[in-house]
Amino acid sequence: HSVRTHIRATSNRLVLVRTLPRISFKYKHSTHCIRPISRSNMTFSKILLLGDSLTQTAMGGWGGGLAHIYQRRADVLNRGMSGYNTRWFLRYANDTGVLGDGVLDESVMLVTIFFGANDASLLQHNPHAHVPLEEYKANLETILKLSHASYPNAKILVITPPPVYHPQRLEFQKQRYKEKATGVLERTLENTGLYAAAAKEVLSKFQADNKDATIAKDVCCLDLYQAMLDAGKSEGNGAKKEDHGKFFYDGLHFSATGHDFVLEQLQATITQRFPGIAVTPCQITKQWNNSGSKCSVLQQGPYHDVIQHDDWETAFGEYKKRRLA
Repeated sequence: HSVRTHIRATSNRLVLVRTLPRISFKYKHSTHCIRPISRSNMTFSKILLLGDSLTQTAMGGWGGGLAHIYQRRADVLNRGMSGYNTRWFLRYANDTGVLGDGVLDESVMLVTIFFGANDASLLQHNPHAHVPLEEYKANLETILKLSHASYPNAKILVITPPPVYHPQRLEFQKQRYKEKATGVLERTLENTGLYAAAAKEVLSKFQADNKDATIAKDVCCLDLYQAMLDAGKSEGNGAKKEDHGKFFYDGLHFSATGHDFVLEQLQATITQRFPGIAVTPCQITKQWNNSGSKCSVLQQGPYHDVIQHDDWETAFGEYKKRRLA
């Protein structure tokens, strides 16, 4: 087939138009099976990440790490909104259908809820992002309830805001605002700690309110605030309480070390609390994506090393049975 060329008049101009030949694809073995694919047949498990900038930027760190671990098993959807607090996120989620009435997606197997870093801003120094503690608790509870209602099959993991590292926040302020820097913290370790404790309180209340339901076992909390403080205190002689700066590059947002730490904590929490969706890497290759890796979540397509080149349809047939079971 050759490329066809013709002249077309457009707005008093002659335009040279090239038309590609129509290409016909033929599959002699199973042409009778070619048919429109329904959306349900294309639905695989999903992991949904809800949060602020600590989530939005996660695809270059801990979120990308989750996508790597769950490759071929689950699609990771990032709905982190930089600069958002719980008040703004609830409005966004309702307007866009991320959460709320009419939202129902049974393919989501895990939801992470990671808020508080912006809500915990001090009212007098950062009123733009500040949300009062009691409102934060109410908003977080609403996000938790809507997540359960919208994604009924999902395990839900609430992550507390991480600790603020004061020296880096002040240095960042100097670098960004130069002579206009106030030298006053707009976020503090102590105040963020109150919001971290509140997140745990909200989770505990949700579990207590649903103690007779399965959902009580399908939600848990990762206390990232305390985990980072403990990790900082445990290294070096005479480590100070705020010796956790390695996890951040500006006292708030994660460094590469911080992203690695979050991913490690997530893996450990999922393995301990939600073993049914945890992935065990291949003992030989240490890879997450081959037939030697283990997870109850079905991967997309049979692995190549179980496909026989002289009888490859058998592997796909067996996979289809598992998919439809």
